[in-house]
Amino acid sequence: MPSLADIFALPPIARRIGEVMRHAQRPANATEALALSALSVRSGLFFAESLPLFLIAAPFSGASSGASSGASSGASSGASFDAKRRSERAPDEAEPKSRFGSGRAERGGPPQEALEVTFSRLFELLKRDAALIGQGDAPLSVLTPQDPLGHGMRLLRILADGTAVGKRRRTHSAREFTKDARRWLDELPAYYRRNFHYQTDGYLSAHSAALYEHQVELLFRGGADPMRRMIIPPLRAHLQRAGASDDGAGLHFLELGSGTGSATRSVARCFPKAKITCVDLSPPYTRHARQQLDEFPRVNCIQGDAAQLDFADQRFDAVYSVFLFHELPLPVREAVLAETMRVLRPGGFFGLVDSLQRGDDDELDWALEFFPREFHEPYYANYAANPMSGLLSQAGFEGLKAGTGYLAKWVAATAPTESEDSVDTAT
Repeated sequence: MPSLADIFALPPIARRIGEVMRHAQRPANATEALALSALSVRSGLFFAESLPLFLIAAPFSGASSGASSGASSGASSGASFDAKRRSERAPDEAEPKSRFGSGRAERGGPPQEALEVTFSRLFELLKRDAALIGQGDAPLSVLTPQDPLGHGMRLLRILADGTAVGKRRRTHSAREFTKDARRWLDELPAYYRRNFHYQTDGYLSAHSAALYEHQVELLFRGGADPMRRMIIPPLRAHLQRAGASDDGAGLHFLELGSGTGSATRSVARCFPKAKITCVDLSPPYTRHARQQLDEFPRVNCIQGDAAQLDFADQRFDAVYSVFLFHELPLPVREAVLAETMRVLRPGGFFGLVDSLQRGDDDELDWALEFFPREFHEPYYANYAANPMSGLLSQAGFEGLKAGTGYLAKWVAATAPTESEDSVDTAT
């Protein structure tokens, strides 16, 4: 297993971030400066908290466990792991290939230069998020920590769970569920019945829901919420072009794959008078979201399938998703977009924030190879190779716009203002 110095290469990374900071524009006002300070402290906190978890859960474990099992147990042990991995692979899941080594014994962490670029992108994202707040497009309250009193206890629970996560990662075990989680399996699509990220119970228990957002922030070093808020600028720009109210009055939004409600919270604070309906497949995560969002009376959380929405046609002014599509097989991605088009009003907004795809940021393409290999994202390789902009165009969306930030991208589009049937009738 690489040493911490090899993996994190702190002095070079610090130098790279220092260069970014020197060339960065100064905060435009006191609010932006305060937001950037809070975001930076928050990122540093999650970075520090991630270090003991790294040692416990042992990412990059393929290098160490593969080498040791080869020495102690022979090739048959490694072959059995590979056979198990192939047997659990989804139909459209390709074996991820990495320029850092194709064999288990060769696999390790990303190189120092890649990490330097990644951390500089993180700072750029924090700066952009602070500017969003400073210019008034998001209130400072989006930085309010969720359950700060429970933060320390949650971290201890995550650390205690880290050994089990690390074991699943080393053995590629992606279908281990407790009794609490197993009761939901028969009600859910086959692609969903797995331990995404090797996390305990996947998305199917209250235990998982309670820890999830904290785990994600540890993984992204405090960059998860700022990436989620990348949906705000394109949504606000669309509403301004449409002449809608800045506070969302009279509008109805639909969020797909809302999870525990972190993105919902930011959207609700940015558009406090909008009605927001949230849909997620997981019953435990939906229940947790209701609890977390009870301060927002205009938010309604529903358990359901984004590929088979139980809503009337043309019901919503805007539909959006945050980190949903990379966890869906390609046919389900297409079905979700078809349903989105059905429930959107003519000229309505559709936007997504999700993982980068191949070619979005050449310097971060390494992460598209590393992440699915180490964190069990079975549909990620297919997602990375099939640009969402192309799928949106195929689904009939218009006016596509896109951008990137850190390890995520946003794509925004609109539903046609008039259907082809209407045009034919008029002519």
